[in-house]
Amino acid sequence: MPLIQDQGLDIISEGLDTLKNLADDMNEELDRQVPLIDEIDTKVDKTTADLKNTNVRLKKTLHQVRSSRNVCIDIIFLCVLLGIVSYIYK
Repeated sequence: MPLIQDQGLDIISEGLDTLKNLADDMNEELDRQVPLIDEIDTKVDKTTADLKNTNVRLKKTLHQVRSSRNVCIDIIFLCVLLGIVSYIYK
C-alpha cells in the first residue's frame, strides 16, 4: 500500500513541478511585456492629447470659416437689397 501512495505522491510532485515551471515562465513573460504595455500606454496618452488639440484647432477653424461665409452672404444680400432699392427709386 505505501508503494502505491509513494507513486501517487511522485505523480503529484511532478505535476506541481510542471505547474511551478509554467508559473515561472508566465511571470518571465509578464516581466517582458510590462515595458511594452507601458510604452503603448504612453503613446496612447500622447495620441489622445494630440487628437484633443487637433479637435480644438479644427473647431476654431470651422468657426472662422462659418463666420467668413456668413459675412459673405450678408454682403451679397446687402448688394442685392441695394440693387432692388436703386431700381425702385430710379
